[in-house]
Amino acid sequence: MKKKLWLVLLLVFGLSLSTSLAQDWAAGIKVSTMGGNIDVYRSFGEKFNVHVGYNYFALTQSLGETEDYKTEGKIGLSSISALGDFFPFESSTFRITGGIMYNLNVIDATLTPTREYTVGGDTYSPEELGNLDASIEFNKFSPYLGLGFGNPTSGDAGFGFVFDVGTMYQGTAVVDLQAEGLLKPSASEDQAQRIQDNLSWFQWYPVVSLGITYKF
Repeated sequence: MKKKLWLVLLLVFGLSLSTSLAQDWAAGIKVSTMGGNIDVYRSFGEKFNVHVGYNYFALTQSLGETEDYKTEGKIGLSSISALGDFFPFESSTFRITGGIMYNLNVIDATLTPTREYTVGGDTYSPEELGNLDASIEFNKFSPYLGLGFGNPTSGDAGFGFVFDVGTMYQGTAVVDLQAEGLLKPSASEDQAQRIQDNLSWFQWYPVVSLGITYKF
């Protein structure tokens, strides 16, 4: 009799635990300052969600051209997120979101001479002058903290909306300069350090996103 009673109590406890930790799944697509985003969500009770996502955006753009040179830049935004949501208030979609980003964002720029230069009676073609390439990267593992509205895993199956505002700490920029030809001395450590110092304000990356989700 005691053994049966224990089995009943364990069954009741198991059912209540599975209900309190009910897991629902959802997926979402978002547009943000980090590019296009795909997320997969899973709930762990009414107050917690976890989600993983992938962000991507790429743009190549001319940065200007003068009589002496032209500059082309490329922005490549790419990151993988592992985040958790906490809902502090009952029956509210307001949440606090935090976690980590695997940050692969990179900015590249290339400076190319467009005309010949004459120095000390010698004339040098653009090919002899060479190119100057700059690559800017940040910390690979970058913490994220933000606030948002929307709970993709709550309620019945169907569509919903999410909105987030936050920031990613990506640390100090790491600048790599490479050059060839007569421009090679321009790719010095001092010049790279000067660019890093000018980008010291960009340690915090602002994140704003809006998206549509679907609960399964």
